[in-house]
Amino acid sequence: MGALDGVKILDLSWGIAGPLGVMLLAEQGADVIKVEPPEGDPFRAYSGYAVWNRSRRSVTVDLKSPMGLDAFHRLVDDADVLVETFRPGVTDRLGIGYDDMHARNPRLVYASCPGYPEGHRLAQRPGYDALIQASSGQQWEQPGWRLGPIFLHMPMPSMGATFLIPSGILAALIARESTGRGQHVRTSLFQGALLYTTQIWQHVEHADAAFHDLMGKTYPPGVHQQFLFECADGEWVHTSVMSGLTPTKSQDELLGLDDAPEPFVFMALSPEEREQFTQRRREAYKTHRRDELVATFQEHNHAIEAVITAEEALGAGGAPHPQLVANGMVATIEDPELGTTTQMGVPINLLGTPGGIQGPQPLPGQHNREIFGALGYSDAEIATIAGGGA
Repeated sequence: MGALDGVKILDLSWGIAGPLGVMLLAEQGADVIKVEPPEGDPFRAYSGYAVWNRSRRSVTVDLKSPMGLDAFHRLVDDADVLVETFRPGVTDRLGIGYDDMHARNPRLVYASCPGYPEGHRLAQRPGYDALIQASSGQQWEQPGWRLGPIFLHMPMPSMGATFLIPSGILAALIARESTGRGQHVRTSLFQGALLYTTQIWQHVEHADAAFHDLMGKTYPPGVHQQFLFECADGEWVHTSVMSGLTPTKSQDELLGLDDAPEPFVFMALSPEEREQFTQRRREAYKTHRRDELVATFQEHNHAIEAVITAEEALGAGGAPHPQLVANGMVATIEDPELGTTTQMGVPINLLGTPGGIQGPQPLPGQHNREIFGALGYSDAEIATIAGGGA
């Protein structure tokens, strides 16, 4: 039995944050019903959906029809959580807003995650991840290959909100244990973006030019990029000289380099001096085989790892790495559309109430008859509820 066994969640979300955040709850035992429009979730073609929408059932509902709205209200009657990602005001127009749903089911935890917080000056603008990146300042701060703003390949706003959604829901469920009532949980993609700034935004105002050059976030690359080294046979390593470990020999001693500066002296050198010595260091790395170099560095108390591909790390295209299988970090899932897939496993482990993947992503409306039939609707009524998409 999972930790959230008996918790019923209605998932009206789409995009990344809602589906993925709800998946984290589904795989701890929550019964999640994905509520889709008659034509299905418009984001289903997105490749990540095969994972983010697993471990739940699906119904299709035409909320603009009286019977569809009535059927949805009946689902709300015994639900514990409702999750939606519409712009502010949309759910009220559909007749499923917080006030109406809370009046119908006072114990309901109603979680909203639009693009921007309610009351924000951009709240009615399209809330796509890339636009949130732009409007939150993240693209301007991103390290890049040229001066100026850079597009983030990681969907930072959505991934931040992915954690805020289940955190807020769980907090509200715990509060309900003492109050007996649900509440409105509100976050946004914009707040998800700010989460990744560690909620502190700072610039060093009184540092010298060398500091700003060293910590530069645009091209040419800053100091951390200089600790990626190519070894023999085109393989790579990443060394971490600021790990806090005390090596018994320096990296330059292990590489056979003479007259090498200490790490923190190296960081204080001018860009030209650093680059001159870095080139010597890079040539030395190329004379060593990667695995032998890693073993030697670790033997002398250095933080170092081989830089490997995602295929090597996850076993994509072949057998998953045995360690990942043993830790439950990867799983083989038979997807109804994609066939056999290798997916990430359950990312949170509760030893007393272990979670688990409850199945692949459902097809749109796959559980219409199962769920609406249990409410007493006939097949003809279910077809009307689903907007002809049953």
